[in-house]
Formats: sequence, C-alpha cells, structure tokens
Amino acid sequence: MAENNVHPSAVIDAAAVLGTAVTVGPCAVIEAEAHVGSNTIIEAHAYIGHDVIIGEGCCIGVGAVLRDGVVLDNGVRLGAGVVLGTDGFGYVFDGSTHLKIPQVGGVHIGANTIVEADTCIDRATTGTTEVGANSHVGPMVMIGHNCKVGDGCQIGYQVGFAGSSTMGNDCVMAPQSGMAMRAELGDGSRVEFRAAVLRKLPAGSHVAGFPARPVEEARRIEAAIHRLPKVLEALDASASPVEAS
Repeated sequence: MAENNVHPSAVIDAAAVLGTAVTVGPCAVIEAEAHVGSNTIIEAHAYIGHDVIIGEGCCIGVGAVLRDGVVLDNGVRLGAGVVLGTDGFGYVFDGSTHLKIPQVGGVHIGANTIVEADTCIDRATTGTTEVGANSHVGPMVMIGHNCKVGDGCQIGYQVGFAGSSTMGNDCVMAPQSGMAMRAELGDGSRVEFRAAVLRKLPAGSHVAGFPARPVEEARRIEAAIHRLPKVLEALDASASPVEAS
C-alpha cells in the first residue's frame, strides 16, 4: 500500500480521512471530517473545509478553496485559486434595507471535470449547485447559486451564470458569454462570444448577440447596423434642400 506524502507544514485535522497515496503540499489545510480519496494531489496553500468529500485521482491546485460540504467526484481537476462553495449572492429587501438570505446548500462537481484558475462556484441557497461530469470550465468563470450545468459542457473564460440558470448536456459557451437568472439552455446548444441568454432556449440552439437570438438573425442585424452610416448618407443626399423663406 502506497504511503501518503504530506509536507511537514501542512495542517491536517485528526478527524480528516485520507486515502492512500495522497499528496499534500506546503501550508495546505484539511479540516475535520473531510474525506480525500486515494491518489489525489492537494497542492500548496489549498484549503479543504469541513465535511468536504474529494474523490480518487483528483488534483486541487495551488491556493484553491473548497468550503464546507463541497463534493468532488473522481478525477476532478481544480486550477490555482479556484473557489468552491462560497455564499450565493442572495438578498431580500424588507422595505428599508437588503437582508442577507442564508446560503445553506452545497456544490457538487462531476467526475473528470476540469475547473480552471480563479473560477468561483457558489453554494446553493438550498439544494446543490451542480456541474456535471466530463465538463471543462475555463478560467475566471462565475457560476451562481443553484445553477445546473450538464455533462460534457465546454465553458470559455469569463463566462457568467446568474443564480438558478440551467444548461443542458453537451453545450458550448464561448468566452465572455452569459446566462441571466433562471435562464435555460437546452442540450447540445451553442452560445457565441459575448452573447447573453435571457430566457428558455430549446435543445440544439445556436445563438449570438444581446439578447441571444438565432445566429443567422443576429448576423443579419449586425450587417444592417454596419450599413446604417451609408444609408443615412444616401438619405441626406437625396433630401430636397429647404427653400429660404
């Protein structure tokens, strides 16, 4: 049985459970009741909170933070600075001030999913924020509370998911695109660069623009906008001169 490789400066609570052949880097912290699967690597300065469950063969990058109750299936890879399980952005206005809504749910990342550097995934208000298996989440992505991302999805850098938005399986979100609160994207859909999904879209959608619309329509609108200066010039040239009174 392979031994664990734990750096002397790592801090591991006596109630944490480590599998075999686990590597824990310098200054990493693993809290009580956390479970770390065999052959997992936890790099320097990572923080693993209470009751976190990490599957086998995972890699937790430098400075990554997994707050209490986060669950990772086998083979998940987290880049440097990833933060999972922070409070969702939930408030209610009582007529005079905005009151914080407690966020008591969790985060679940499916098997073999990659989450790249500096991405943040919020815990659910209740229930679970989910990212499915075999997905790839790029750097600097924000996934809000209670979001559901399906299996086999590709999410580019700086994408934003507002709370409770849902994306089906095998979808692609191009860089700097986004989804509004409670928006839905059906299986096998594609969202182009900087597009914004504001409503429910069916499976197989291919959309662009703000708000997101079928890509052919978005391209026609963009082409028409580029022609506007010449159209205005032609209108000015054809206008009759105003006679002096």
